[in-house]
Amino acid sequence: MRKTLSNSLFLLLFFIFSMTVFGQEGKITVRQNPIIDSLLVIKIENDRRIYETQYFTIQLFYGNYGKAKEKIERFKETFPEIEVNLSFETPNYKVQAGRYKNRLKASQQLDTIKNTFPTAFILTKK
Repeated sequence: MRKTLSNSLFLLLFFIFSMTVFGQEGKITVRQNPIIDSLLVIKIENDRRIYETQYFTIQLFYGNYGKAKEKIERFKETFPEIEVNLSFETPNYKVQAGRYKNRLKASQQLDTIKNTFPTAFILTKK
C-alpha cells in the first residue's frame, strides 16, 4: 500500500515538474492580404444596406377584398397598438401587421397574434 502511494506521488510530481520544463513559448505573426480589409468594408456596407431595407411583418390573410377588410377591422379591435396594412398582389389582397427589424420580436408578437389569427405567419419583406 505504501509503495503504491509513493509511486502515485512520484508520478504526480513528475507530471507537474515536466509541464514546466517542457512548456514552450511561441510568437505568432499574422500576415494578411490588404484586399481582405477592403472586402470587409464592402461587406459591412452591404449588410448595413440590407438591414435598412429588410424587415419582418406578420401576414394575417390573403384573399378577396371583402374578407380582407373584415380581418383588418377585427385585428384593429383586438390589437389597436399594432399597425396593420392592406396591399394588393394579383389576384389577392394581403393583410399584414407590424414592421419588425428583429425576427425574434416578430416571433414573440406572432405567438400572441396566433391566438386570434391561427393562420398568421412571419414574412420577410424587402
